[in-house]
Amino acid sequence: MTWGVEENVISRFEGAGVPKDKVSFQRDTYFFNYPGSPSELLGEFRTYYGPTMNAFEAAEKDGRTADLQRDLEALFNGHNKSQKPGATSIPATFLRVTVAV
Repeated sequence: MTWGVEENVISRFEGAGVPKDKVSFQRDTYFFNYPGSPSELLGEFRTYYGPTMNAFEAAEKDGRTADLQRDLEALFNGHNKSQKPGATSIPATFLRVTVAV
């Protein structure tokens, strides 16, 4: 979870012998574009994306599957920027790391 924190990334690479001045960063955004609704995209994540599959498996053991479904649907719907009815476009900002050797 800390790969987006520059200081942590530098520390990891320095621990592997890469000098700080060889590591550069750029924030970028990836858009999860999907031709269906945010709830349908969540269904795809629930079926095929390991971390989401694991979260639902853990929620099922605790009897909280419905809570997780509700919370993730609210998250997906809240971040959907698509102007097309029934479509989804969710931006996700990430840290692009480049290491010069």
